[in-house]
Amino acid sequence: IITGGPIMIISKTKYEASEDEIRELFSFHKVGNVLDIAALGNGEFNAAYKVTCDNGVNCVLKIAPPEDARVLSYEKNMMKSEVFWYSKMHEKTDILCPEVYVSDFSKEIIKSDCFIMEMMPGEPLWAMNFSGEEYETVQKQKICMLTKIHRIANDRYGYIQTGLMISWYEGLKNMALSLVADCKNLGHDTPDGEKFIRFIDRHEKLLGSIPCRMVNFDLWDSNVLYNVRTGKICWIDPERCFWGDPVADFLTLGPGPKAPLAAKKKELDTYNEMAQEKIFLTEETEIRYALAVCYLALIEEVEKYVRYEPDNPTYIRNTVDSREMYDMAFGLL
Repeated sequence: IITGGPIMIISKTKYEASEDEIRELFSFHKVGNVLDIAALGNGEFNAAYKVTCDNGVNCVLKIAPPEDARVLSYEKNMMKSEVFWYSKMHEKTDILCPEVYVSDFSKEIIKSDCFIMEMMPGEPLWAMNFSGEEYETVQKQKICMLTKIHRIANDRYGYIQTGLMISWYEGLKNMALSLVADCKNLGHDTPDGEKFIRFIDRHEKLLGSIPCRMVNFDLWDSNVLYNVRTGKICWIDPERCFWGDPVADFLTLGPGPKAPLAAKKKELDTYNEMAQEKIFLTEETEIRYALAVCYLALIEEVEKYVRYEPDNPTYIRNTVDSREMYDMAFGLL
């Protein structure tokens, strides 16, 4: 609970909101009179707060990094994208996810993009002590959610905040080139990133015919809440969604992104039991998957230069993880 002044959050990107700013924002948008404010979540990019109002409503206030914060190119205006993806899920699916009550991109009260959304009950999956049967039930629910967003189609590829392309070849290459440019602007070279782009070019024909679907690309256990009372899961934080290849969403399933798609037969079978468009294990889908792994590796490689100091454990984790992902994916490609 806050008693006044800024809420201190140790991060290079998180906005330090004051109690007065939050109270004024809620009053201006007539959400309610604020009783309590508490910092929320373990995210490494945005700031988030649980805000309790006198009308009994519990909300989450999410605030983007300040305008002068150093972020990657695709992360600029990403909060507007998050609101867009929440709206898509509500309009096109029955996926349980928060309702956005208010979005404010004026920067007049809170000096950064922000929105207020429904506070959903539950704990992140990583905090749960599931039995084997409960775990399998939850994994099936996660995969079911993927089949639902993969029914949402578009005719342009990439991040909506950076501009869309006419094919997945152009979309993925644009995404990769942007990160390589970010890396160089931060004073570092990325030979692996350059190698990744050469693999994209090598597979131009294959990537030119990929279906365009809503892709989450961030379905980690920290972004899924579990409600013990109902046994249902809730999806949060769709900020890193893009239009692209649905195969990319298999990275977070099963043994994770350091394993090939061939190691995820059970997840593929579960997906295909529910999906309108099936994804089968073939040489082509393994290539598509490996290129998505390379993209995640490039993100982790470059973002460490923005977020952390070299002696930070997460900087070291990103270095190790990206190396292992590159090695696995390059071996497949």
